[in-house]
Amino acid sequence: MAKKGKALNPYAMAFAQGVAVAETDQQAERDYAAHVEYFYNRCLHIFQGFADAPGYRTLDSLRAAIKAGFPSQLPAKLTWKLMLDSGAVIAGSPRTVRERLRDAMKSLNCGHLITGLHIGSMPPELARKNTELFAHEVMPHLRDMWSEWEDKWSPRPMAQRERARPG
Repeated sequence: MAKKGKALNPYAMAFAQGVAVAETDQQAERDYAAHVEYFYNRCLHIFQGFADAPGYRTLDSLRAAIKAGFPSQLPAKLTWKLMLDSGAVIAGSPRTVRERLRDAMKSLNCGHLITGLHIGSMPPELARKNTELFAHEVMPHLRDMWSEWEDKWSPRPMAQRERARPG
C-alpha cells in the first residue's frame, strides 16, 4: 500500500479464522477438540500438491515461506495442541480468545474478521454455545480495535428516504 501511496487501512483486508470459545481453556479442549480434530484430519482431503491453486503464490512468496520455516507438508495427524500453537484454530476462554484474536488482527493489520464458529462434527447445541459466547464475551471487546480508521468496505444500511415503502 505504501508503494501505491495509499494508507494502510486495516479494513482493506479480511481473514478467516476458526474460533472455539468455552468457559475456560480446559473446557474448550473438552468441548471442541474432537470436532476440530475430526474436521482437520478427516474432512480436508486435499493432496498437498493441490493445496495452492496454480499461480496462487509467486516464486518469491514460496521462497519467503520456506525461509520462514513453513512446512511443505502438513503433519499426518493434527492434534488440538498443534492446531492451537499454529493458530489454525483460536480456542479457549473468552479472555484467551480475545487476546489471541487481537494479536492476530494486529499482526496482520486486519480489520475484517470472518469467524468459523461451527467446525467439523460440532452438534447444533455446541455451535450455539460457541456463537453465543463469541457474541457476548469476545466480539464486543474487539469493536474498538480500529476506531481511528474508516471502514469503506462493509455494507451500510440504505438511507431511510431511499427505502421502498409498503404499498
